[in-house]
Amino acid sequence: MFKMFKNSIDCKIIIWTTIIGGFISSLVKWGSEVNMPPRQPGEISPPGANIDAWLGWTGFNSHSLDYVYQATTVTGAVTLYHWLFSFIFAFVYVYISYFWNNIRLWYGVLYGLIITVVMHGFLIPLFGFRYPAYNNGAIGWLWNLNGYELWSEILGHIYWSVSIEICMIAVLAHFARPIRGVWHQ
Repeated sequence: MFKMFKNSIDCKIIIWTTIIGGFISSLVKWGSEVNMPPRQPGEISPPGANIDAWLGWTGFNSHSLDYVYQATTVTGAVTLYHWLFSFIFAFVYVYISYFWNNIRLWYGVLYGLIITVVMHGFLIPLFGFRYPAYNNGAIGWLWNLNGYELWSEILGHIYWSVSIEICMIAVLAHFARPIRGVWHQ
């Protein structure tokens, strides 16, 4: 897959942005949900529902990796799920930006908005992993979400995608590549 890139520096940029951007952005997204939780207490999160549906038959579920830290229960499997997706979507961001620089519009905000619409507006409800408690069992399409959840997801994904872009800018600077325009040479 990496043979299509013009030189090893391009591969290093993709790898390092994926690692650094995935790590930092996972913390940013997690932290944004502390300030603006997207769901009401007691509701299962879409990642939790995914884990239960996909892995429940193995005996592994959304609470299998829970742990207690300072008298607070942390959902370890859901946290790991979010972290893995942050690395995957960081890779997707930097990979797409190699070929289509416009994805970086507004320091990555465009990417965050696209991810919000695709994931929370289409895929998560399509697969039946979001039925908001406040919506009497209606599917959680983007237009069915209340303002609190909608803004939490939109802003959380913007913070998250901008943090990936900031990490990419740092990696590009490290490898002495232009931070604007086409970075591969």
